[in-house]
Amino acid sequence: MQTQRVCLITVRPRSAPMRSERNRTALSGASKNAENALNAVSSLDLKHVPEDDKVAWGMAALIHCDLCRLVVSFDECQVVGVARLLYLGDIVCKLFEARNWYNNAGTKLLLRIAERKSIDKAHVRKKIEDLKQAHQIHRVKTYEAYRNKFGYHYDANAISYLQRFGLEDSDHFFDLLTAFVRFSASWTQITKDLVKSDNPNEA
Repeated sequence: MQTQRVCLITVRPRSAPMRSERNRTALSGASKNAENALNAVSSLDLKHVPEDDKVAWGMAALIHCDLCRLVVSFDECQVVGVARLLYLGDIVCKLFEARNWYNNAGTKLLLRIAERKSIDKAHVRKKIEDLKQAHQIHRVKTYEAYRNKFGYHYDANAISYLQRFGLEDSDHFFDLLTAFVRFSASWTQITKDLVKSDNPNEA
């Protein structure tokens, strides 16, 4: 039996206390990790650690925390209709910003660290590509037409874009958001492994 497609504008908040609690626990852990990473950037005890290492870890942890925050705040948003749709539009903008950081600044950081540690950069690139394929974050392109049209910016045709966005499949959107959270967690782990590795064969 085929599942009925539910549009974003019509989907209602789902009551799932256990899921929400898991998400809050995940956010708490992500927040603590981000705090540790950010403190490391300015720690005098770690002044010997290369700046690239601290920034790569700090940004990876920060973005993962931000994505976990989006999931939790979305879970707790009980408003339906246009207000909820506008909130989802903000999430779209965040996902594009995260993807761009991973594809550009984030990748460059990891490759510079690998080069400094004499780790095969092709090996690191493959890890990154495997991660992208595993979580399929390129699917965010589905929502490219809506980027900065009614979230964080009001386009001249914001109303028509919002109406079209409301007709998008809700399951696809929620699955994509979850995929980004998992991707960001894996990226953070790859970063930590690379930063801590002294042996090229262990990266």
